Amino acid sequence: MNKPVLSLLLILLLSRISLARATEEMPPENLQQIESLQRRADKLGFSELVGTDSYHLAKARAWLNMAISEYHEKDTSGTLIAAIGQAELLLDALEKKQTDISMDTPVKVQGSEAVRPDLLMKIAALKKHDQFSCGQKPLAEAEVYLVWTGHEYKESGLSHAQSYVRSVENLIYEAQVAIDNCDGKPAVALPPPALEKITLSGDAMFEIGKATLNPSALWQLDRLADSLKKEAMLEEVELVGHTDRLRSDGRQERNQLLSEQRAESIKQYLVGKGIPAEKIHASGAGSSQPLVQCPTNQSRAKQIVCLQPNRRVEIILRGSR
Repeated sequence: MNKPVLSLLLILLLSRISLARATEEMPPENLQQIESLQRRADKLGFSELVGTDSYHLAKARAWLNMAISEYHEKDTSGTLIAAIGQAELLLDALEKKQTDISMDTPVKVQGSEAVRPDLLMKIAALKKHDQFSCGQKPLAEAEVYLVWTGHEYKESGLSHAQSYVRSVENLIYEAQVAIDNCDGKPAVALPPPALEKITLSGDAMFEIGKATLNPSALWQLDRLADSLKKEAMLEEVELVGHTDRLRSDGRQERNQLLSEQRAESIKQYLVGKGIPAEKIHASGAGSSQPLVQCPTNQSRAKQIVCLQPNRRVEIILRGSR
């Protein structure tokens, strides 16, 4: 190959590399917009009419936290732009001193999926509480972080999204404690906050439709038992069994019973490995808390594959650090 042709190829290659790098860079105006909105939020936080505990201001800040994180992650799914837009809408309304700002939060935005309807229901119930104002800040954050969880789930899968789920659960716990202690009212006994949440695949742990542990999966529980013995701050182990919505006999009450039996099987195994029975609480949620929704017009075989994440046992480790 002669030198002119080689030089031309080299120039073309370098130009493509430069173009690829350029496309990886996020538009600087996005960062400038986020920083501008953060300054506006800070100013409103010092305002006597708004204050740092404002529900809508806390929600706007949560959207901005999500936006700045996704900016640095170079998000191209649309979630970054959606988060900026949500924050701007709230700040505009606060600056205009609107008194009818909506308290609704989208269950999903561009680039995310609706997840954990059970947590959404808990948030909705607390928002209707007479003492809602005492827990409004963590509840506002929990709503946005649940949307964030949906984005992480869609982008990186269930295991990556679990840490975001724990953040939402702890924010709900914080809000519940604040509401129950509002105006000096004695606190209602609540479970300690979650230290960690582990999800075991129901398909790996059990045979289809049964609650007998698979011998091939016992090593997972052995490792779990060893780690529980080393956790000095552990106060409670909560086991929750979950099934999918499918039943060959059409009797959904069997799903509830199966979910309870599976959680109980794991409890008995952990007790046999030396974990105190009084620390373990086993229950079942049946098919009431799905992680994913699948089209009902698919074949049953395809639905079984699609619904796999819903067949699980959640292990919530609780304690105080």
